[in-house]
Amino acid sequence: MFGYVIPDKANMYVKDFMAFRAYYCGLCVALGRTGTPATRLCVNYDSAFYSALLHCLANKEIDVKNAHCMIHPFTKRPIASVDEISKAVADLSVLLIYYKAQDDVQDGKKRRVFVKARLASRKRAAKKRMPNVDKCMNECFDALAKLEKENSDSIDRVADTMGVLMRDVTKDMMSKYRPLTEDEEVFTYCLGKIVYILDAIDDLEEDTKKKRYNPFVAKYGPCENKIEFLEKNKEEISFTLNTTYNDMADAYDRMNVVVAEGVLSNIVYKGIPMQISKLLKGEDKCHTTRL
Repeated sequence: MFGYVIPDKANMYVKDFMAFRAYYCGLCVALGRTGTPATRLCVNYDSAFYSALLHCLANKEIDVKNAHCMIHPFTKRPIASVDEISKAVADLSVLLIYYKAQDDVQDGKKRRVFVKARLASRKRAAKKRMPNVDKCMNECFDALAKLEKENSDSIDRVADTMGVLMRDVTKDMMSKYRPLTEDEEVFTYCLGKIVYILDAIDDLEEDTKKKRYNPFVAKYGPCENKIEFLEKNKEEISFTLNTTYNDMADAYDRMNVVVAEGVLSNIVYKGIPMQISKLLKGEDKCHTTRL
């Protein structure tokens, strides 16, 4: 469920890309300090964006230093110093990957048992530090599992679970700083919903082949060829996805974005639309932005 919230590097100022890299590398360091070296694997572009978003909402600038890291031992890179927010995002990343692995195992992806087992102790530590977030995760994935069992063909209803999760988790993580505005709640809700919808589109062929639940398959039937499937149902799928994106972008327009504005605006206005365009054409998502 990751890899959809990335910057459009070709249309990003160098200073903003360096800032995004600093958030990413800082989160990697935070994961190492709060867990083990292995938990650094939980870092991804989506969580780096979320770290930038929380720093923005809390109005907290990051302290960036050039330093070596275990992946790049010979060249110094800009790394955001570990702070309270990056530690919290590190815990969130672990919880999300743990619960996603658990959901994957229930869907028949037996190899994900290893991921779940490897993160078990780190998940317990994250739950102890953020019990409300863990509760949100548990409730979200329970609701999702119930809808999957029902083979629900309501895309909005299923995607709503991830939207509610993103909104409620952000509200809890920001509670020590200030309440979220209505626009910030709408933005985070739509963000979670979009990620779920994009993931479902990306997995159409594989889910059909392996007879796993997919809300689009439940609604429109099996997908033997993604391009043909999307072309056949283009109008309805595009409407669902673009309506959600437009609601998110409109809410972002009304937010007071100061900290990490260049990073966030590039991803919201360029990166996510880039992913939407690729996936609606039946292409693979853009997996990486070389850091």
